[in-house]
Amino acid sequence: MKILVEHEVPCEKGVEQKCLYPGDYWGNDVCRYHTHRDRTHGRKAPVERRVPKCTLFDEWLPGEYQKCEKCLEATRSGKERLP
Repeated sequence: MKILVEHEVPCEKGVEQKCLYPGDYWGNDVCRYHTHRDRTHGRKAPVERRVPKCTLFDEWLPGEYQKCEKCLEATRSGKERLP
């Protein structure tokens, strides 16, 4: 059985590379799948605290509020399908 699910992610002009919606007077809204998690590397390596992560694709992000490669790829393919 296959289930098709749609998710809304920000891809507005000017902020295509970021997990941010266009701002208003109070600031920018952040994508609901952008979060901060602690990343572990095994028993002996130190824990990285509050590292940005995309929970939609389960990917660690390259920087603060930057989209992961899978999200960028999905938004590009979604724009190509639009008339």
